[in-house]
Amino acid sequence: MLQYFIIDKQEAEIMISNPIAPRQSDYHEIVWIQKGSANFIIDGDQHSVMSNSFFIFPKGRYHQFLPNKLVEGQVIRFSESSIDHFPRLLFSKFNQISEVIINDPDNISLTLLFKAFELEYNHNKKKSPIITYLLKTILYKLNQIKQQQFPYQKTHIYSIDLFDRFQILLDKYITQHRKITFYSNKLNVIPRKLGETIKSIMNDTTENIIAKRLLIEIKRRLIYSTENIGQIAYDLKFEDNSYFTKFFKKLTKITPKEFRRNNKLTQ
Repeated sequence: MLQYFIIDKQEAEIMISNPIAPRQSDYHEIVWIQKGSANFIIDGDQHSVMSNSFFIFPKGRYHQFLPNKLVEGQVIRFSESSIDHFPRLLFSKFNQISEVIINDPDNISLTLLFKAFELEYNHNKKKSPIITYLLKTILYKLNQIKQQQFPYQKTHIYSIDLFDRFQILLDKYITQHRKITFYSNKLNVIPRKLGETIKSIMNDTTENIIAKRLLIEIKRRLIYSTENIGQIAYDLKFEDNSYFTKFFKKLTKITPKEFRRNNKLTQ
């Protein structure tokens, strides 16, 4: 699957008057906001993205696009089968990585890449090797820019690979395991090494990143499922409802019940 389209003022006005409901897609999506601004709701959290920024939606995340009347941009949607490999870091489930801010020099090269992609796409060559190479080049360019925005700009490629593997494990085991040693043992590194890697990329501790990843799972269930709060706490292996509420409130400043009520309209 490969889709490309342009968002102009007319298209934005249509989406404002008839908002697209939150959805969970089986494809990846990159959105380039070139003029104006837009809000994105992703797994219950709202993010404002200003002009000349990209926002990345990995497959499987619940999201909603809320443009303003002036927004203009471009969107590429693609499935993993469209390309043989892509930078996993760019498609992280952590919102800190989702936005990629573009400076003037990079804007020139990305504009040229997107123009070439548009020309190739519009000539009915979606499955040509050229469109695939152009897509991969765009993704790796964005990945390079994002890496330069990490707290430590010279983050070693080994650290990025380790963090990639850590994310894969979190996606697989977060509902069952929250101990740092579980993940460090799976990765065959000592907890301190894992912590240094996470600090260089996320500017945070391993403990906090595990908690934030668990919070994403909780918010999804509070918004998009009909399970009661007690059942969610049980499914996610919390000792009791009280601890579940305490954990959630520590990270969000509100209770799970309040969060569900506040986000009722996004269902």
